[in-house]
Amino acid sequence: MFKTSIIATLAGVMALTLAVDDAEARRGGKRSWELLGSQKVGFLIDKDVIQVGRKDGDFSKIKIVVKGNDVEFKDVDIVYGNGQKDDIQIRNRIKAGGETRAVDLKGGDRFIKRVEFVYKSKPSFKGQATVELWGKD
Repeated sequence: MFKTSIIATLAGVMALTLAVDDAEARRGGKRSWELLGSQKVGFLIDKDVIQVGRKDGDFSKIKIVVKGNDVEFKDVDIVYGNGQKDDIQIRNRIKAGGETRAVDLKGGDRFIKRVEFVYKSKPSFKGQATVELWGKD
């Protein structure tokens, strides 16, 4: 009896979640954040590129999540599919487990070709940092 009521409750929660997602999609609402790529960071100043090139949609916002160790950002550039480039003003240290604010992309929804980073992580016993790039439709 107890097991059946738990299963029924879980089924109801899942149905409600799917209904909300469906309603949001029908209204043209925006979905949640999507991982676009990640990169391990060395201990010296490093330059890396995360290739995005997603073909099935554009993004209106990005954010950067840092895991494993602190990372000091020197420069972040977004290169769009049409070749235009935006210099994003993230020139500070993001602590491990932290993230940047959501950065609105200029011109609304944009197709991102790649994001170029210049950064360094803080040498410590915490280990190597990972930088994740997230996008929102």
